[in-house]
Amino acid sequence: MRTVYALFVGIDDYPGAPLRGCVNDVRAAETWLRGRTGPQPRVRTLFDARATRAAVLAGLEEHLGRSGPGDTALLWFSGHGSQSPTSDPGEATGWSQALVCHDSLVPGGQPVLRDTELGALLDGIAARGTHVVAVLDCCHSGGATREFADGPDGAAVRGVPWQSWWHTGSREGGGPGPERGRHVLLAACRPQELAHEKVIDGRTRGMFSHALLSALDGLGPTTTYGKAHALAHARVRVSGHIQHPELRGPEDGGFLSGEPVPASPFLLRHTAWGWEVNCGAAHGLRSAGAEFTLSGAAGERTVVVREVRTESALVDPVDWQPTAEDEQVAHAVTPSALAFPPAVVTLSGEPVAVRLVAEAVAAVPALALEPDGPPGPEGALRLRVEAGYGRARVSGGAGYPVPDLPLRSPADAAGVTDCLAHIARWHHIRDLANPDPLLSSLVRITVEETSVGGLSHSADGEVVCAYTPDGREPQVRVGIHNFSGRQLWAALLDLTDGYASSPHLFEGEFIGDGRVGWARRGQPVWLRLPPGRSTVPGASTRDWLKVIVAEDELNLAPFRLPAWSSAAPSGARLSPAPAGGGGLLRLIGAGAKDGRDAGGPAYGDGRHAGGPVCGAARWGTAQVVVRTQV
Repeated sequence: MRTVYALFVGIDDYPGAPLRGCVNDVRAAETWLRGRTGPQPRVRTLFDARATRAAVLAGLEEHLGRSGPGDTALLWFSGHGSQSPTSDPGEATGWSQALVCHDSLVPGGQPVLRDTELGALLDGIAARGTHVVAVLDCCHSGGATREFADGPDGAAVRGVPWQSWWHTGSREGGGPGPERGRHVLLAACRPQELAHEKVIDGRTRGMFSHALLSALDGLGPTTTYGKAHALAHARVRVSGHIQHPELRGPEDGGFLSGEPVPASPFLLRHTAWGWEVNCGAAHGLRSAGAEFTLSGAAGERTVVVREVRTESALVDPVDWQPTAEDEQVAHAVTPSALAFPPAVVTLSGEPVAVRLVAEAVAAVPALALEPDGPPGPEGALRLRVEAGYGRARVSGGAGYPVPDLPLRSPADAAGVTDCLAHIARWHHIRDLANPDPLLSSLVRITVEETSVGGLSHSADGEVVCAYTPDGREPQVRVGIHNFSGRQLWAALLDLTDGYASSPHLFEGEFIGDGRVGWARRGQPVWLRLPPGRSTVPGASTRDWLKVIVAEDELNLAPFRLPAWSSAAPSGARLSPAPAGGGGLLRLIGAGAKDGRDAGGPAYGDGRHAGGPVCGAARWGTAQVVVRTQV
């Protein structure tokens, strides 16, 4: 069975800069861990003067390093953090961070524990098959230590240093080489913010540590990282302090195991503003009135959107009254009435087969049959189905032609409509654009040539990347340029012509003004034809590289879509449409990968420090098309 190796580091007694709640934090975390069922954890604690740089390194290398495949290594650090300017082009904001050990504040003492050093240690453990989790409740105030002045309501402040090595995005295939180990981060706040500690129930506690442990107590042992983070985030934010706890890791991963837990990509939680779902205008939610349904609830329970925000929506329960217990839980919800323009489907072929498909299409609100007479709505996606002789051919999408599908029964017809709905969803992501063009005009994607493969531009604006004459796959560097005059959060989606969408190249981090965020931190992005396509002269494939930028982080789950496969359909068909029409998209989590998407040997991306985020949260997009050809 899985054994948890835990290293708890809590430092209050810093020379000349004492803290008050850090040891309390890690003692409470140890108590929580020991109270779990299963094999007893193997724990090492380092408090105050014992938490020297050498002791922390030994704890990482010798204690957590004993973990093996199938085990979990947990680092829980509560203390000081620091940040400093860096010229490293891989740090998009121009700052690097570090953890401050006890002897790092002694005159002539030991150096701080730098991000690259700690990252290499954690990655080395994860590479052996261990699930690695870092919980960090620390600070970067003044470039070296946490601020000590009292904040609002008597709360002292803590920050958290964020590193590029903390990022845990998924790899979607790419170049040669095994996937490197990844680890999960639960952080107290954003890099530009301060995290707070205050007296809670008579004891000084870090607000993030207290909120996270309280959430874990309420959610139980089978909860996911996404649910634990959502509740901890809400409990910290309700205090009124400017502090946003963050998660870098699989939202659907089981806490301390990382094993996937089937769940909706959206969560409903109770916040200072009422009930809120983490889906907003940036995800395609257009107006009030959309509905979400609680997953796994006893009886159908829905909430209706009353206010759409950039990254979330305020909702009201419909015909049910939440209890106090409901307010302590993050509920998985399904967007059961999320309206998108329906794709217009034209049918042709054998009458019996056409009628079979027509009946299936009529039950899917995301699809609309081409009516007799005037054409469908202007700008609507137009798909075609040729049906007959036990087969159906789907065409009209921008991707690679879909193989013919079987069509002999109503179940086969449902498979055809699932394919159509999947293509429609992919087009919604590809064509997503904010009517407010401000940020869209202030960001740019560049694709730069390397020494492997050729690069040119076609007359229609595509970036054309060619295999080498000896058959090697082309490599490029992809950059996201921020000219907005402010720090922006960005994610880079790779939409393949296999109808997949993934943010694996640049999975959500801040980019400073005038700086460049490089896909895979500047490492080469490999481009290749997918398996099954012959690398003969003239063969090609397309990737749509789409950057989404915002003044605040967005939930990436709605932008993940597996490649279409009849062997593993995505289930993208929808619930009935509300009065007034419009397709309703049932969003699902990322499924099986197709192993082809642009990428390379896996390399962690990350989060970086920068200036404060304030004001209305705007968002925008930019996009380039890359054609890889032989």
